[in-house]
Amino acid sequence: DEAVAAGAAIQAGIMWQASGAGQAVGFARTYDLVLVDVTPLSLGIEIEGGHMVTLIPRNSQLPSKKSKTFSTVHDHQTSV
Repeated sequence: DEAVAAGAAIQAGIMWQASGAGQAVGFARTYDLVLVDVTPLSLGIEIEGGHMVTLIPRNSQLPSKKSKTFSTVHDHQTSV
């Protein structure tokens, strides 16, 4: 929780400086900022042999949607 709060405070400081608010009283300089939510880690599934197949790479913009077809290892397998 503290890391999230520290990151938010740092980001707010960067945005404050970028807007010019910290430099002049008149707020003459403004920027349009867009914050994009991304996934910090790759998302995927584990396949036979302990290997991971990445479906959504890290730093992909959220929301994200990906599909891939997988099959079971053995015939008549009831669970994955």
